[in-house]
Amino acid sequence: MTNDTTLQIQSIALLVLFLLVFLYQIRRFFKRFRNRSLLKRNRTLKKLKRLSWDDFELLSMELFSKMGWEVTGNEKKGADGGVDIWMQKKSWSKKNISAIGQCKRYDDALVTIKVIREMYGLMHEYNVDEVYVITSSRFTKECYPFVEGKPMTLIDGESLVKLISKYS
Repeated sequence: MTNDTTLQIQSIALLVLFLLVFLYQIRRFFKRFRNRSLLKRNRTLKKLKRLSWDDFELLSMELFSKMGWEVTGNEKKGADGGVDIWMQKKSWSKKNISAIGQCKRYDDALVTIKVIREMYGLMHEYNVDEVYVITSSRFTKECYPFVEGKPMTLIDGESLVKLISKYS
């Protein structure tokens, strides 16, 4: 009778051990999937255009972080005054560099000169060194001459895909 009881206890212990190992492996699988970066999951323009506006902002923040910026998102939700991303970068040659970013996740609509002018004004209002406007779409032709000679960078959908490939 004791051999049967010992055998049952050993069988139950073995079953519990297998169950724990199985649950641990499942947890590891889902954790690895959940922690995959937005950059690695969204490497095409088609996927970028499917993102929600807030995931597009998070992807942009992750990209700039990989590019060496210290990144902070805007704490406000909704009307953010035009600034989605606040950035700082340490520089050995001069003072630290500060920048702001505006993210526009559009399917086909173009980013207009109005957005670019607004960001240029915000650059002076917040006294930052650079401005980045990031879109999943494109910019109107008036935007490019306006930013010439200014510390402003326009990143359209195609350029964004190239940057993601480079930094992810």
